[in-house]
Amino acid sequence: MSHEKKSKPIVSFDQSTYRKGNFKHKHHGRGEGQEKEGQKHEKRHRHHTGHQYEYSEEQTRRADSFLTHPIWGLISFIFIIWMIFFFTFRLGAYPQAGIEWLMDRGAQYLQENMSVGWVSDFLSQGVIMGVGSVLAFLPNILILFFFLSLLQETEYISRAATIMDRYMHKIGLHGSSFIPLLMGFGCNVPAIMATRTIKRKSDRILTMLMIPYIPCSARIPTFLLFSGIFFPDNQVLALSLLYFGGILTGIFMALLFKRLFFNFGIKDYAIPLPCYKRPSFIYSVNNMWGAAWEYVKKIGTVVLLAVIIVWALDYLPLKEKSNPQIERVSYLERFGKVVEPALAPLGFDWKMSVSLVTGITAKEFIISTLGVVYKAEEEPVEGEQVSTSLMARIKEEEMFNKANALSFMIFALLYMPCVATAYTIRKETGTWKWALLSIFSTIAVAWIAAFFAYKIGLLLLV
Repeated sequence: MSHEKKSKPIVSFDQSTYRKGNFKHKHHGRGEGQEKEGQKHEKRHRHHTGHQYEYSEEQTRRADSFLTHPIWGLISFIFIIWMIFFFTFRLGAYPQAGIEWLMDRGAQYLQENMSVGWVSDFLSQGVIMGVGSVLAFLPNILILFFFLSLLQETEYISRAATIMDRYMHKIGLHGSSFIPLLMGFGCNVPAIMATRTIKRKSDRILTMLMIPYIPCSARIPTFLLFSGIFFPDNQVLALSLLYFGGILTGIFMALLFKRLFFNFGIKDYAIPLPCYKRPSFIYSVNNMWGAAWEYVKKIGTVVLLAVIIVWALDYLPLKEKSNPQIERVSYLERFGKVVEPALAPLGFDWKMSVSLVTGITAKEFIISTLGVVYKAEEEPVEGEQVSTSLMARIKEEEMFNKANALSFMIFALLYMPCVATAYTIRKETGTWKWALLSIFSTIAVAWIAAFFAYKIGLLLLV
């Protein structure tokens, strides 16, 4: 049975509406005056609480004749998803640039007004470069969650499940599995938990194994950073291809897992379609700010802690004053050199490699680690300002090119789920078997895909 849940950020969609069907209020046993008064009261209640107006069954049927059509419905769904990507990345670029400008000014102020030492280095190169690099992408996260909230509010998500039902059948799943997959764009953890609504256990497990291939919002900063530097003229196209590439990879792996572990027929059942609702701007904004608060809270806690650890490993050991000719090699670089051989065929150096290792804990750590390791290592020329923008620093690195940037984005897209997602798979299935399968299969797929992307990129892009 479903349980009603209090409104939360969009990363935890309320699934009850997709099972309960039509919620249209009907007033029985009322006179005309009572009916009008009740409608006025309901209008005031919805205005203050953010509840939506519900369209009639006839209006819903007319809309569904197009939006759930086998051909036009699929085209409209792809167009809606593409428009979400377009607004997320295009509109978010302007406030993102403003945040990066503030980071530059703040770091330069610290460098000019503090004496050289570990405190200045920690604040300017650690906190601002590490934490600030993640914070700069907050506007994009806000826009994404706002539009996902609108999809939830209008009840369009259940239509998307209906549209995809025939295609999900081809990989042995039901259309209801598409709802957790769509939720994965926000965060993979609640998406895994949402598979509880899927009736058959084998379908739940197969859906869980697909979800880590859905690019969550934590990966957005990595995609935006590298696509903005190396593919600025085709950024939206590059990002859209990454997202659809992740989905197609998940479908391919589902076909493989279905054949290996779940080789039996499809159990079919109807997907209830509630009447459409007019989206509530208040509710969507509340969801957006709720997501923003969760994002900022994560930056101020776990990301900051990770930045402190990474900065300390990169800052230590100190250079020996007694023998300055000896080149200092940080603990972080020593660790990166150990990992580098496994990822060197993909075009990654030790800095890129160590950022992917820290990203296993949480995907936001990829950017925060890059922000720490790609810092200014030379003394600025007098009269010149050294940019603290991670984008500007990477542009200056000779190591990077379009081929390994593409390879890096693909690897970050596909490689193992974060620790929280892996643990949630273990918790929901009751065994580490499926969690470990997800971890090792995603690493293998990511390595192979990134390897071929790098080799092809060297031929076509460099």
